Amino acid sequence: MVLVPERFNHFGIWRNAEAPTDKSYRFAAKRVMWPWLGPAQNYLHWYPQLGEILRTFRPDIIDLWQEPWALVSAHACWLRNRVLPNAKIVMESEQNISKHFPVPFRWLESYTIRNATCAVGRSSGVLNVLRNKGFTGRADIVGNAVDVELFHPMNREECKSALGLSGFTVGYVGRLVERKGLMDMINALPMCPPEMTMIFAGAGEFRAALEQRAHELGRSAQVRFLPARSIEELPQVMNALDALILPSWTVPSWKEQFGRVIIEAQACETPVIGSDSGAIPEILAEGGLIFPERNPAALAMAIAHLKANPTQTRRMGRTGRLQVERNFTWRRVAEQMRDIYLNCMESNNETIATH
Repeated sequence: MVLVPERFNHFGIWRNAEAPTDKSYRFAAKRVMWPWLGPAQNYLHWYPQLGEILRTFRPDIIDLWQEPWALVSAHACWLRNRVLPNAKIVMESEQNISKHFPVPFRWLESYTIRNATCAVGRSSGVLNVLRNKGFTGRADIVGNAVDVELFHPMNREECKSALGLSGFTVGYVGRLVERKGLMDMINALPMCPPEMTMIFAGAGEFRAALEQRAHELGRSAQVRFLPARSIEELPQVMNALDALILPSWTVPSWKEQFGRVIIEAQACETPVIGSDSGAIPEILAEGGLIFPERNPAALAMAIAHLKANPTQTRRMGRTGRLQVERNFTWRRVAEQMRDIYLNCMESNNETIATH
């Protein structure tokens, strides 16, 4: 069974739960209290009906797909102890910085960590943080996943033509925010091949600053902004790129936790140029190039290298696809989670996941 909020705030946008197309899938969308509380964001939401659901459904495993400092995680652990004391708790996290949270989040995190049976992190950095905070149980890395039937290699020239592009093209796909290091892409332009095109596909408040800087450098003609695309439209964009760029910065409160666009690009055999922020080198592996974050000159060198070495560029693209097929398909992630569930207990009949 999967339990999700009826309505949730995702990056400032309210969204309603999407029901699975497979009607046999056990799914529940329930009302939550405190879905959004300003600075606390969605980390204080909780389900008034969770106790009743646990008593009725009686799961053997409760999979908390929310950070351990969230109220919903601690509340689920508290109810487990009172309603189903033999049920196992799987704790999931993406936090790769060891933060010292204020009260009450510090208490919630400590309580969840003490009660969890197993832990799942998106990268090795997450597991290091959980260990440093006292978790001693089984811990596994399970990455995000990509639909490799949707994201697949297409004719690159046809995709470029459909978007009004031509020639060597690099670009970024995602939210246009400062911490993604996007200004480094603009500042790299004077050091890049002049016949190159750079695109930004997405929306965000940082677009105006990027446009202004490109104008100041006299490089506006080389820069294209594309609106945000639905997931069904993204494969065309990924295939139109000769390289995806993810130049994220590390800031005191955040460093790149995974970089889902990396595996989306790699599934399309598009190599990736990523900064060394957070989990990027771990996820990118041999499917592209790494440069020091906040270093536009190094980024420009990486771009020039791929443009000058098309055979190596194609080889990196194929390697990236193989990495995705090995580690990041939905089937592979499902297999990893199944193995974790089975190792949590000798007999696992039913599982409930709460978000």
